[in-house]
Amino acid sequence: MKRGFPKNMRHNLYRILPMLFMTPSIVLGVFTMYYHNVSSSIWLQNLAGLIMVSIFSYFILSHHKLPKTNSSIVILLSILLLTLTFIHSGTGNVHRYLSIGIISLNIGSIVLPILLIELEKIVRLKNWWLIVLLTLGVITILFFQPDASKVTAFSIAALFFLSKHVMKKIQYVVLSLPVLMSILSWFFLDELPPVDYVEGILSMTWEMGIVLFILAVLSLIVLPLPFFLFKTRINQSISISLGIYFSIVLLSTIFGNFPVPLLGYGISPIIGYTIAITWLIKNSELKKTIHEE
Repeated sequence: MKRGFPKNMRHNLYRILPMLFMTPSIVLGVFTMYYHNVSSSIWLQNLAGLIMVSIFSYFILSHHKLPKTNSSIVILLSILLLTLTFIHSGTGNVHRYLSIGIISLNIGSIVLPILLIELEKIVRLKNWWLIVLLTLGVITILFFQPDASKVTAFSIAALFFLSKHVMKKIQYVVLSLPVLMSILSWFFLDELPPVDYVEGILSMTWEMGIVLFILAVLSLIVLPLPFFLFKTRINQSISISLGIYFSIVLLSTIFGNFPVPLLGYGISPIIGYTIAITWLIKNSELKKTIHEE
């Protein structure tokens, strides 16, 4: 970042880094849906989502200081939103969505990255039992939605940083229950039929040719990479946890009918990923390097 680029160019690159990682998957997915004559009301939502989150991310990264958030309030609101998915009967006993007009939001896809970030913040307060109960509460909600992909992804991601901080005498509880629920969740998969442009989007790219399929796969592989590349000494634990979370969400699409984030239809994964990667870039050494020059 220091050599070869003027400072203004480095500033601009810093501000659009999240877009650089997100755009390939979303654009390839939109093109795939368009090619297969999927209704424009579907793929336009992804395109509009990309534009909106890009503006949001650019705004956040353009400001040196932002108001601090209260982690306890953010965590409670996130859990409340997850719980509200049970208000309606759901589709096929699946409770993952809240509807806002014509848009159905997969709440877990939005709030789980936020919960990981905020839980890691308060884990240093050493109120072990509260942290463990909150984590297990989130996993239990996901289990009954049911969502095996997110149960597994959130459990393993949370365990990564919890096992580093939680007292030895309760580590067995912390480790065993999420692992057990993750395993059990795969025996209670929902019976909803897959949707081509959601869960089957990679198959649609395959039908368009090997080149596009490879590009689509590569665009997905790129998504978790910044969380491993841009970590710092201070935020290393949570950065890797987020990388683990997104990696498992992506890998789970191979083993079940789970939505393919960003490439497939769905604005919720776009929002959740944007929040996580914007937080990462905002707290990375890139910011410090640029502003110290």
